Amino acid sequence: MYKLWAKKIKTNNIVSSIVVKNKEEISLDSKRDKAFKEICAKLDISVPLWLKKHDLEFSQFKYVTFYPHDFVDEVDFDKLEIELIDDGLDKHKN
Repeated sequence: MYKLWAKKIKTNNIVSSIVVKNKEEISLDSKRDKAFKEICAKLDISVPLWLKKHDLEFSQFKYVTFYPHDFVDEVDFDKLEIELIDDGLDKHKN
């Protein structure tokens, strides 16, 4: 099962946190996009701009950070961290 963990952070403290899951039989990019939009909806924030640097960060580290300048709307936190907990791929397949 595909799982993303999101944390809104202000002054080095987690002010809210959420885990979103996706079981659909779709591509990993589609799962990420759907889970990412669900996170933003549940945290009641606008969807930030997902730039090339975010793609690189997420693909290399399975982790991405968004800062207030990545959002079109004003936000009340210092950063939004998104971490891939589980990519849903069976690691025991040969």
